[in-house]
Amino acid sequence: MILEIREISKNFGGLAALSDLSFQVEPGTILGLIGPNGAGKTTLFNVISGFSSPTFGKVFFNGEDITGLRPDQIAKKGLVRTFQGVNLFKHKTVLENVIIAHHLRVKANFWELLLSNARARSDEANARKSSLDILEYMDLIGLKDELAQNLPHGHQRALGVAMAMAAQPRLLLLDEPITGMNPEESRRFIELIRGLRDRGVTLMVVEHDMKAIMGLSQRIVVLNYGRKIAEGTPPEVQKNQQVIEAYLGSEELI
Repeated sequence: MILEIREISKNFGGLAALSDLSFQVEPGTILGLIGPNGAGKTTLFNVISGFSSPTFGKVFFNGEDITGLRPDQIAKKGLVRTFQGVNLFKHKTVLENVIIAHHLRVKANFWELLLSNARARSDEANARKSSLDILEYMDLIGLKDELAQNLPHGHQRALGVAMAMAAQPRLLLLDEPITGMNPEESRRFIELIRGLRDRGVTLMVVEHDMKAIMGLSQRIVVLNYGRKIAEGTPPEVQKNQQVIEAYLGSEELI
């Protein structure tokens, strides 16, 4: 398994945001994570990616216990996340944003960069080439010289994923990637997500668009009040009575 969540609990004071949560993610798959608002989905992403430490339990990535590591340490191992809000360098160009995001992989140290020696120049050239390749794949190459702040919402979302791809993730956590997109943007972005999986990236996706998540995922984990209430294939989850009740009606899952 590429990821194992083992008996994770997260308490904020007297509030249990996550309770005894366990599941696994197989490599080369897309796992959907769904649940009502306040179910603990973003808290779980924070725990997995190192932005928050669990109160109890362990997180294993490629068989290694990564519980308590810093986000940058986890990202360097190949586990990368995006956020609900689009975190961009708004006054930089699209290309500059992705080049900056390559800092996790830059091999030259501070003094080499300062002196701009051969190794630093090589790193810079490689980062630029990789960035252009990523933008080509994400269908953003025509906007490479545009300021990030001038992009429409859907393209800003795509740029956020392009920046995550700069870290060469083996597992990518996407937090509500298509929220706020129009139908055409959503369709295109869903195809991009499938393409990432086909390129060898395993994905966990939090998304409130049930049609999208049911169509994308091989398996789905359902949270409610911080507990796992269901896990299975999309058809299995759609028929689960606890899931239907948590979403206040089966129409939410159609």
